[in-house]
Amino acid sequence: MSARLEQIATLDGHLDRVWKVAWNPSGTLLASCGGDRAVRIWGREGDRWVVKSLLEGQHTRTVRSVAWSPCGTKLASASFDATVCIWKKGQEDFELATALEGHENEVKSVSWSSSGALLATCSRDKTVWIWEGWRTRRFKIRI
Repeated sequence: MSARLEQIATLDGHLDRVWKVAWNPSGTLLASCGGDRAVRIWGREGDRWVVKSLLEGQHTRTVRSVAWSPCGTKLASASFDATVCIWKKGQEDFELATALEGHENEVKSVSWSSSGALLATCSRDKTVWIWEGWRTRRFKIRI
């Protein structure tokens, strides 16, 4: 017996190709990122999906990956501009908490550890970096 899935919505808004989507831990918000250098956070309002937050102006090239922290209050975005932005939920909207720099080339993916204490990034520079404390200490692992 095969499962049957039904499309219930199409989310339009990105101005270029979309590279990745990620649900927040509670499943109420969906983050998407793409070639327009922006991150959109979508939420449901009745039967419609709308952009709740538009995170732009920080990345200068394609945003390739997004990942929610396990607590759901932070979102990491990885870009071809070799940076990773950490966005934190504020009173009204998401705000840039910090930008992580150091990779020599495009950052392809980002992932939080299950505790939320560590953040892993990988790059076209053939490295995986593990970040701890977001700002003060970084550990680099070459593979």
